[in-house]
Amino acid sequence: MRLDKWLSDATNYTRSQLKQLIRSGQVSVNNCIVKRPEIAVSQTDIICLQGKPVTAAVSCYCLLLYKPLGYVCAVTDAAEKTVMELIPPDLQRKGLFPVGRLDKDTTGLLLLTNDGAFSHTLLAPKRHISKYYRMQLARPYEVQYAEQLAAGLTLADGTHCLPAEILPVPEIQQEAVICLQEGKYHQVRRMMAAVGNHVEQLQRIAIGGLCLPSDLQPGDCVLLTAVQMEQLQQPSDPTWLSMLVERCKEW
Repeated sequence: MRLDKWLSDATNYTRSQLKQLIRSGQVSVNNCIVKRPEIAVSQTDIICLQGKPVTAAVSCYCLLLYKPLGYVCAVTDAAEKTVMELIPPDLQRKGLFPVGRLDKDTTGLLLLTNDGAFSHTLLAPKRHISKYYRMQLARPYEVQYAEQLAAGLTLADGTHCLPAEILPVPEIQQEAVICLQEGKYHQVRRMMAAVGNHVEQLQRIAIGGLCLPSDLQPGDCVLLTAVQMEQLQQPSDPTWLSMLVERCKEW
């Protein structure tokens, strides 16, 4: 494949932009600067753009972003900052979009992909892929919350929620972790309001069998491996919620 085509498939640059970058000496192949966009390259070549290695394009590309406060989950927005602005140039890809959404005032694990089928797999209600959220409450956790959520709540507007699990964080009266298998609008906040409490801070810490990396900082993102993408699709493990509660101090 031509070098400029290979880079176009693997990055967010246009072919014309890449031709200029190549001709100006900003691309190397196997540690040698090249200035001809038309030279042939293969998947085994080590290709760097502006000194950074470029990962070959894959059919399903997925990033994990630690979403900070103040960003909306959209590709573009005329009035708000979007999560797309947080992705560094070397991880940008054509067709990248957020998988689902986290509210502007919610932080934590957000996925971005270029694969609509993969996104549908993670979001489809029939798949029941669990999402886990750590929350800080306005008032102390109460033991009856677990029974109320397990029965399935009906919200003030008549919306019915599937049964959910919740556990308190030990030694912290106003923190808990909740597990949902759906993603309705402002669902966690509305569910906790329905049981008489208020969510002051909300952070998504896991999806399926993959949790937010403890060494990732807000605003940072990483490329997921094939193994991690499989972990996202794992069925719910009864012990996973308890384990996440024990790990809350890491985030």
